[in-house]
Amino acid sequence: MLIVWVLVSGLIVSGFAFQRTLSTSLTLVLSLAILGIAVLGLWGAWTPALSGPELALTPLRSWFVLVLGVVAAMSSWYRFGYRQHDEAATAFWLPIFLVSMLGVMTAQTVWVFMTAWEVMAITSFFLVVSHHDRPGVIKAGFIYLVMSQLSAMAILSGFLLMAAQLHSMHFTVWAAEAKSLPLGMKSWIFGLLGLGFAIKSGVIPFHVWLPRAHPVAPAPVSSLMSGAMIKLGIFGIVQFLLIDLGTTNMVWPIVLLTAGAVSSLLGVLYALMEHDLKRLLAYHSIENIGIILLGLGVMDLGIDWHRPTLTVIGLVAALFHTLNHAIFKSQLFLAAGAVEQHTGTLDMEHLGGLVRTIPAVAIGFVMGSMAISALPPFNGFISEWLTFRGLLSIVSHSPALWGVFALGVALVLGLTGALAGMCFVKASGVIFLGQPRQQVKQAAVPKSMSWPILGLALASLGLGIFPGPMVRIIAGLEPGLSVHATMVLLPLHVLTLAVVLVAAAAGLALLSRFWEAREVPRWACGREAAPSMQFSSSSFTKAVRTTFAFIYQPHRNLARAGRYPRDFPARLVYRGGTTPTWERYLYRPGYRLAWTLSQYSTRIQAGPVRLYLSYLLVTIGIMLLALH
Repeated sequence: MLIVWVLVSGLIVSGFAFQRTLSTSLTLVLSLAILGIAVLGLWGAWTPALSGPELALTPLRSWFVLVLGVVAAMSSWYRFGYRQHDEAATAFWLPIFLVSMLGVMTAQTVWVFMTAWEVMAITSFFLVVSHHDRPGVIKAGFIYLVMSQLSAMAILSGFLLMAAQLHSMHFTVWAAEAKSLPLGMKSWIFGLLGLGFAIKSGVIPFHVWLPRAHPVAPAPVSSLMSGAMIKLGIFGIVQFLLIDLGTTNMVWPIVLLTAGAVSSLLGVLYALMEHDLKRLLAYHSIENIGIILLGLGVMDLGIDWHRPTLTVIGLVAALFHTLNHAIFKSQLFLAAGAVEQHTGTLDMEHLGGLVRTIPAVAIGFVMGSMAISALPPFNGFISEWLTFRGLLSIVSHSPALWGVFALGVALVLGLTGALAGMCFVKASGVIFLGQPRQQVKQAAVPKSMSWPILGLALASLGLGIFPGPMVRIIAGLEPGLSVHATMVLLPLHVLTLAVVLVAAAAGLALLSRFWEAREVPRWACGREAAPSMQFSSSSFTKAVRTTFAFIYQPHRNLARAGRYPRDFPARLVYRGGTTPTWERYLYRPGYRLAWTLSQYSTRIQAGPVRLYLSYLLVTIGIMLLALH
């Protein structure tokens, strides 16, 4: 019943793609319906009449549907004022994309899950290539599509292996019986499914598609992909690997914690070097997926060590940060779309002083920057603090080697937070403060684009000040864990009170200094300060680029131009950048190998019929030998 309803809704909305306002309104209605489904599921008011044998809505799934509903509703509202080249194509594919993600989260069988997963992949591909006339968009779309298919093949292999062991393709059977599988078989399933979900979430080193696909998509689509779609990989890890499989080999918590630490640190380091705003935000999605994995690693250790308190801290930290990231990352991507519509560019080196022309967007971006940098009193601070608390619990109540390992991961998380703060100081300062570095067009930004940004900013602030209700909901998602929620809530209430008091004192101090502020001319060594004298994005992060040169492998070139460039250059042209290490040493060799093998396969394919018959006979012979 549910699948019929959502499919009909999606098709109705898609059918009105020719009329912008109507199609956007119906997409918003569909998004609010998804949000309503999530609320019903979390309150336990979900009626069996709206579900069937192929679909179900558990409390855990309702949480991820809530994430989808919030992001979809705000992105749909934002589209009333957003303008793009191919609106008809986006209006057609967007509702199907939303319905497919809902199908993934409510599926009860392998067939329904994989069908919805593939529909999600193909519709998101068409949404990514909406601006197909721009350079590099088609290439980015195909890279995304290839990685999506690799993810789907790994997930399907893990599902089929699980189904073969349990003699069922129904997820309710897996939830009841998967915990009894041998540890060796659990490791195979964990590896295959973990690989597939990690690719979809953009975990390093499988991230190559993410900083390409997210920046080229329209802003509402980028918001949905980063805020909701990549969280489906997190949903798969929690549901199928941690909850269904239960206790596993101790190597897998190490894998989750290591992957989380590497993704969070490298994600923010690569973001620091970016000048394109949406590409910078895409790398921060990798960083925050890494932070979520740290929480899941803590949860996995709690499961393997049979320590419910550690399990609930890891679960709450991971799922709370999943919602928090969906809110502030959607907020930042929507703000980036407003900047692009206002100026026609996302290159930070060309921007500046936008706080004077789009103040609402600037306020929303700064609040989102504080949230993603884990600064109080915003929501990112609470979920990252919970992650720290889980890691420090391992340090203080575990064997020595585990304690050293967890302490190292905690230090990486601290460094990640500091670098994230630096990155968004750069982005906020270069884009919104100072003077315009170049003359750019300044188109109007409608209020329908500003209000969703400010609404998400207020949600970030509200969840940071009052996180208790959400923590209770998360702790109650799995039976038996809610009783341990007090271990999280008691120190959380004290922390919340301290954050509110500190924020109030800081606000009063800021206001008192504001009234005493006066404007003076800028000092520039006796010269009139010019826009070119401001800090640029590159100069702001040069110290980081130098410190982490072994990761970035920076390269620079200084060229002389003019009639006599050697002795009397008319101007100097500086070009610099970093080396894409993963692409150079992992993906490009793999691409060359695949291309070489494909050349040989074409020779085998182009031949006479008797050669094909020979292949067939040899294959049948090998199969008979194997069966014998």
